[in-house]
Amino acid sequence: MENFKEKAFSYGAFAKIFGHLFLVMEPKIFYHKLLEKQGKQIQADKFGYKAVKKWAKYVVNVARLNITVEGIEKIPTDRPVLFTPNHQSYADVPILLHALKDFDYGFLMRMQLNKFFAIKQISHILHCVPINQENAREGIKALNKTAEQIKNGISMVVFPEGKRGYSNTPDEFKNGAFKIVQKTGVTVVPIYIRNAFKVLEGSGGVVTPTDVKVTVLDPIETSKMNREQVKQLNEKVYNIILTESQKYEEE
Repeated sequence: MENFKEKAFSYGAFAKIFGHLFLVMEPKIFYHKLLEKQGKQIQADKFGYKAVKKWAKYVVNVARLNITVEGIEKIPTDRPVLFTPNHQSYADVPILLHALKDFDYGFLMRMQLNKFFAIKQISHILHCVPINQENAREGIKALNKTAEQIKNGISMVVFPEGKRGYSNTPDEFKNGAFKIVQKTGVTVVPIYIRNAFKVLEGSGGVVTPTDVKVTVLDPIETSKMNREQVKQLNEKVYNIILTESQKYEEE
């Protein structure tokens, strides 16, 4: 469990990335709500995704991040997918939203983040699913909801580590993301994020201009996998991302 200092640092880092979110997004949040109340869900979704991606671009520009994206052409465009990136930083969210700006998707996200009004509203706009990591029963419900989102045509991002890793080497993956595969047969798209931890967490909480690379790796088709193959998917995807991370010398 995080001690007091770690929690204080975590909230401080979070605030530096997301603290201005409400100021930037407030009018857009309320316009999105208005469209929904008028029954214009398609227009609301289109407007909402565009607005959130503009916020992500704003964060990237203000933080002076140089983001390189490789392999984006590998992402299927004819069906929803499950993105499974490694997790290094709070900055991963705006980095992904900017790097994969041509795609719409939600996130499986920590329920605790929803206590922030702006985050809760943005998670609604993106069709995110909050998960209580401290309650197994509630966790299963969140995974089922994520699977339901995919069945409804919404791509989702799940960080298999379940927490931030603070380095370019991925931590051990948890099984949650791959339980979603059992329920959906969704195409899995592994993503390797490099150097995101240097933006904030690796620099003592100071937002630092950083060269970040986002690499989209080969999609994995799962619809014809048997139960045993799906069970091995956790290790397979971890090794794919680990292998990508080992192509670089640590700086």
